[in-house]
Amino acid sequence: MLCILYCSLPLSAFASDLTPIENKNLVNLEKIFLESGPGLDFTVVGKSLLVDQKIEKVSTAELKISLPVKKAFLIWSGEVKEQNKNTGKIHFLGPKHKEHQITAQHLWRKNSTGILYSALAEVTPYVTGSGLYGVKNLASDRVNPGGKDPYSVAGWALVIVTENRKSNNTHSVAFLAGLQVLKPGEIYDLPLTPYLSKGHYKPSSIGIIGGHGRAGNGSGNLFNGLAMSGQDDWDGSAGKFWDVDLFKVNPDTNSTSKRENLTVTVDPLLQWLYPMGVIVRSQSTE
Repeated sequence: MLCILYCSLPLSAFASDLTPIENKNLVNLEKIFLESGPGLDFTVVGKSLLVDQKIEKVSTAELKISLPVKKAFLIWSGEVKEQNKNTGKIHFLGPKHKEHQITAQHLWRKNSTGILYSALAEVTPYVTGSGLYGVKNLASDRVNPGGKDPYSVAGWALVIVTENRKSNNTHSVAFLAGLQVLKPGEIYDLPLTPYLSKGHYKPSSIGIIGGHGRAGNGSGNLFNGLAMSGQDDWDGSAGKFWDVDLFKVNPDTNSTSKRENLTVTVDPLLQWLYPMGVIVRSQSTE
């Protein structure tokens, strides 16, 4: 009787079980910087302002670089209950207690419990080398006051592009920034080819900046279908609900041999994630 029942059902009844799930695309990431030259490289530092159930007024991190700074960009992010002009303003802290009021040149928003935002500004004139950098007065509200985690995100990252003009190797650095809310159970692809320099380049390192990741939920980053770290990447590596992750890519593996197939994938698994920045360093093969 069971066989007769199943056999009498149309094939469409089982279509949802047989149809492969298609990955969605990472959108709302804009090309902020793309340049090629001798010895180009990047480094990223950053930190969450969330400590337990509180938000710190000031956050700093140590930047260590030995090469001249070509470009420097500041990303900061939070969530506010309603439209707030302060989301696009922040105090940028530099060595020797220097403080600069910064206004965002790019501001992305998404509706959530409140209003999620990601802001970006170029801060090249204020980054002179190694030292202690940070932010002050980042706007982020208690959007869930009675919950275990009243804040959803409050963090910053400083992206530095350096150059070594004495290098014999030509490198390319691409920096993409924005904001997207990734849902649990879905998988998202970011094709890199449209954002790479023209010519023959193979990625050698990738940086990913984002919010709301927490340890234990298994979310990961992949490059051409292979796990970048083999671990749970979105785990609050730079403090509560904030990730600044750097990955090395082997340019000699078959996975990176075809330029048209270069793809970064984010698998949120069981948690909501907010990717805000992707940096890719590539090496010329010519």
